[in-house]
Amino acid sequence: MIKNWTKMTFMTFMFFSTMMALSSNNWLGSWMGLEINLIAFTSLMYMKLNYYTSESSMKYFIIQSMGSSILLLGIIILSLKIMENTIIMMMGLMIKLGAAPFHMWMISMMESLNWMNCLILSTWQKIATLMLMSYIINKTSMINVVLSLIVGSIGGINQLSIKKMMAYSSINNMGWIIMSMMISMKLWMNYFIIYSMMITSLMIMMMKMKFNYLNQCLFTSSSPLNKLMFSTMMMSMGGLPPMLGFLPKFMTMQSMTLNENFMMLMLMISSSLITLYFYMQICVTMMTLNSSKLKWKLMFNKNSSIMMIMMCMVNMLGFTIIITMKSIN
Repeated sequence: MIKNWTKMTFMTFMFFSTMMALSSNNWLGSWMGLEINLIAFTSLMYMKLNYYTSESSMKYFIIQSMGSSILLLGIIILSLKIMENTIIMMMGLMIKLGAAPFHMWMISMMESLNWMNCLILSTWQKIATLMLMSYIINKTSMINVVLSLIVGSIGGINQLSIKKMMAYSSINNMGWIIMSMMISMKLWMNYFIIYSMMITSLMIMMMKMKFNYLNQCLFTSSSPLNKLMFSTMMMSMGGLPPMLGFLPKFMTMQSMTLNENFMMLMLMISSSLITLYFYMQICVTMMTLNSSKLKWKLMFNKNSSIMMIMMCMVNMLGFTIIITMKSIN
């Protein structure tokens, strides 16, 4: 009971610290919100004690403290008007976000955390940092976009750990989010909301099925329905049309076409195809390999959760949403 109350307390601190960082009208208040958020999430990681969580919580604390120190230095320099450029603040935010070339801590962190903490790290922990970054985004962030796209797509190939694969996919999607942030505020917020929906459904299913490595996916004895749902969510994360994951990428590509930014668009599409390759490789192998349970009556067994089916249906709604938006326009 005490542990549950402690967990609820730190979850509340994590929630309200993000709200504090978003609603603050000055940079110092936002910085304070990020620091409270850091302490709350580090404590949540440390609650389940083993060698990996203690190491990862210390690593997360050190990296995030370094990013916060650089951010505070940039805030002081900007307030004293020593230099008008916000590149130091951008560097601190990039470190906290885990975007390339400051991405190596993100890979090892995702590997050592459980799925619920991975989900929080990939979604909630990025909200305040991305919002602060959108205030000072400029053309100098293009190098981070290019590096995130290249590292996130190539790094995920031949990974045996699903958590590492998800980390590299997150870095690749971070390149898309930063690029959409340079176009408009509404675009990156829509991208991040849809991305959060997809990664939440996929990680919850990973947690339910207790998948951590690829061999567990390929040689699993799950029912055909679970395999179908898992493959659908994987293809949605890769951005395969007509899945939901194609929708934010389609909106970003459309905006970049209107802005005539064709070179960067080609790089983004190429990196997305590489990401789709290592997702499709899992899906095709899983769906074509025979299972030890071959009877189709097991398709609707007691392990088939209604929530998983609903999340799978949500990930298949991308084409319907695109058609609806086109008809409205």
